[in-house]
Amino acid sequence: MKIAFINTVNLEENGISTFILNNSYILSQWGIKVTVIVPNEVKNELRIALRLKNIKLVELPMRNIYPQNYFFKLMRILKKEKFDVVHVNGNSTTMAVELLAAYFAGIKLRIAHSHNTTTDHKKINKLLRPLFNIVTNGRIACNVAAGKWLFPHDKFLVIKNGINLSHFKFNKQKRNKYRDKLNLTKDSILLGHVGRFNQQKNQQFLINLITKLDSKYHLLLIGSGMNYHKLRAKVSKDPQLNKRIFFTGPVEDTAGWLNSMDIFLLPSLYEGQPYTLVEATATGLNAIVSDSISRENDIANNIIFETITQNKNWIEVIRKQDFNKDRGDLSSKYINVLRMVGFDTIENAKILLNFYKQKLLKL
Repeated sequence: MKIAFINTVNLEENGISTFILNNSYILSQWGIKVTVIVPNEVKNELRIALRLKNIKLVELPMRNIYPQNYFFKLMRILKKEKFDVVHVNGNSTTMAVELLAAYFAGIKLRIAHSHNTTTDHKKINKLLRPLFNIVTNGRIACNVAAGKWLFPHDKFLVIKNGINLSHFKFNKQKRNKYRDKLNLTKDSILLGHVGRFNQQKNQQFLINLITKLDSKYHLLLIGSGMNYHKLRAKVSKDPQLNKRIFFTGPVEDTAGWLNSMDIFLLPSLYEGQPYTLVEATATGLNAIVSDSISRENDIANNIIFETITQNKNWIEVIRKQDFNKDRGDLSSKYINVLRMVGFDTIENAKILLNFYKQKLLKL
């Protein structure tokens, strides 16, 4: 079987990329021929990692700049490679571009995978809806909310954003190691966030929040993105804030940094099924998140939903938290729940492969 995973956003630190990479690695190990097609030039380390795992990478950095050239080049590649499955990952009906290219290339199974519950391109989303419905013959979503958003009148398969659960199990030694890197004391309370620095993730809300809390509270912001340097420069101008807010940039060991936190915060304007919430849960963290995020994400009953129109409620909830609970016990408990309800990445890859095979038999 030959599979092409197509990413409609850059292959970098984001949830869609994590899904594609996780499943590409697993399927390749099982002898499936996998190609990853992306709309950007990928970092060299990732390029090498894919090559070492026998995964072919195709970079087409023209989707948003030269969409016509992108379409025809993509169609030629799909026709030449003769894939059995083209699995397009995105947030809206703009995936019709890739699915139409696959349709003209004669690809049997053309899957649209919904990873979010809204889009910034609502007019285009509405305009492309009829075409999207015609060229799509396989539908997957990260959760029910994301599926209903993109496939309101069609059946879809839910494949949750699984992770390697054992990798995120709480480790006290790791916690101490990473807190030492930040020079935190035993009494310090570390609020944490992982995400791209953009409007959707809303990190400015967290910076405003920390100013309303006393000095024992610190904030750890992990990730990079268009707003990273702007927010970091703003914080650096305030000596007091600069001592309490930590910017790591992109990191390799997300699990280690999650171990160092005391509570996880996600004030996003919207989300589908964020990997970061699953990862945080596996490390035994409780979380406060925006009430615009689907309640489906409260997998282990460890999430509090609050409005982002004001930060008063967030402050009250943070102050009421019991940070003396045994994280090891919570981590074990939450991991068992995550495994039972479908967040094991290996099991999810099996479901995905079976979906491909069953759909192909019917076409």
